[in-house]
Amino acid sequence: MLGKLSLVILVGALAAACSHTETRTVVVPAATDDSCAFYGYQPGTQSYAICVEREAAARRRGRVVVGYAEAQLVLDSQDACTSYGLMRGTPSYDRCVQREITYRRPG
Repeated sequence: MLGKLSLVILVGALAAACSHTETRTVVVPAATDDSCAFYGYQPGTQSYAICVEREAAARRRGRVVVGYAEAQLVLDSQDACTSYGLMRGTPSYDRCVQREITYRRPG
């Protein structure tokens, strides 16, 4: 009886030693069209909310008409990025300007 009990305890201890719990942290990338996160704003912050609001307003205005001057397109894109709170000369600002130009070009 003692032998069987020892064997059961030994098997139980071995089974417990073999069990493994692993914790992983999964980082989910931002949505591809979440421009504000792409520009470096952290979701859930006030600056992110302002950026989202202003960008949505820019999207509602839509694309420009064919024949719209390229220089004006660039200026409008730069103004939009400045209105999102991005600083000129930063990588986020440069990415923003390129995306804005793409969004604004006639389709």
